[in-house]
Amino acid sequence: MIIDPAIAILIFTIALAIISKLIQRKFVDKDKIKSFKARLKEKQAEIKKLVKEGKNDQVGAAQKEMMSINGEMMQQTMKATWISLPLFLVFFGVMSFFYGGITFTSLIPLPLFASWAIWNPASWIPIGMTMATGYYKAYFFYYLIATIVITIIEKVYNKVNK
Repeated sequence: MIIDPAIAILIFTIALAIISKLIQRKFVDKDKIKSFKARLKEKQAEIKKLVKEGKNDQVGAAQKEMMSINGEMMQQTMKATWISLPLFLVFFGVMSFFYGGITFTSLIPLPLFASWAIWNPASWIPIGMTMATGYYKAYFFYYLIATIVITIIEKVYNKVNK
């Protein structure tokens, strides 16, 4: 191999995280999202008040309005997902082709699971740390760390430029 799998996956993961964040900034209107969240908060307070007053007939109508607001907010945020999803699918195909079935040394210690089954929440508890990993686990944890770092950088940048 020309480049270590861990480094290649890290580079592609950081690139995808940056591209994803740029797509999100371009296609998701933050002001609309803030507006939706404020409206949801108002509806929650209204529902709480109606429940206290025992006006259960009005609670249903308020909950319907809340569902409508949630639907609008989801539509707004899904725009970025529909654009970035094909990139992730192509990347996973490439990773699977090059790194599927091989174990390599991670750049950072990753959680070790005895066995991982999606339907068994007890299997989600790590039993230790390991440096040996496959592409999927490496991608997942590298992406998680990259998005946290990018979000922190973005928040600092926004505060500095205000």
